[in-house]
Amino acid sequence: MNAIQILKQLIETTNNTYSFGSETAGKIVKVLVQSMMERGYDPRTFDGFGKGILEIFDVQTINMPDLTKDRYVMVPNHVSDFDALILAVLHPHIRVVSKSDWAKDEGIRSFWETHFDLYGLDRTSAMSLRNLLRDSFTYFTEETPSDKHMLIFSQGTISDFNKNAPERVSTLAKKIADRSNIKLLPIFVEQPSLHHPTRIVFGTPMQMVEGEDFRTNWLNEMKKLQSTLPNARQPKLSHKHANNNKPGDEFFMSLFGG
Repeated sequence: MNAIQILKQLIETTNNTYSFGSETAGKIVKVLVQSMMERGYDPRTFDGFGKGILEIFDVQTINMPDLTKDRYVMVPNHVSDFDALILAVLHPHIRVVSKSDWAKDEGIRSFWETHFDLYGLDRTSAMSLRNLLRDSFTYFTEETPSDKHMLIFSQGTISDFNKNAPERVSTLAKKIADRSNIKLLPIFVEQPSLHHPTRIVFGTPMQMVEGEDFRTNWLNEMKKLQSTLPNARQPKLSHKHANNNKPGDEFFMSLFGG
């Protein structure tokens, strides 16, 4: 049995939600690396690892800007535990904001640090949020290189934005962009798949007018980008991730403050 067959079996154990815990993540990382090597890529290099990921998931990018020409706070939707990995290989300098549980996991972090910049955030800690705002400003204004970006999931965790209430969306990305004078780049990510092309649609930078609600604007932008895809696949989510959308739902959490 080759690596891609093993990977498909591991994904099937998630009920094809492409969402998994840290134990399964460790197994998946090993199989991903093995699959890249079977395809002739060197996963020890960023270029080889990136090409392997893009081929394994048959990633198709639409309207992707030249990421060497500008800087962005990337604000994609979030439908799987592969979203950050796939987006992070599109450019060598993307800081990924992740929940602290993933960032502290030794196996996952050691893998990420081989090629990527992972920033752990405790979503329940006001101090952690303040530290992110401070460190983001330093990252964009003081650290090199100049062509760098930040990736943050405004949904906080996996969910279907088509069912999200505006209160379900965090304004943290906008605060980071405003403070650092960086553009917000909306991105629609179709749920990654080993059986279908994984399509990623880039929007134009969000132009916010004073008084407008970022949360509502972001939801509308995601729906618009999704509508540009013929037969856009709907995400298959776990029970928890499918029911964390609105105040009053069993798994709803108010993230980051309004």
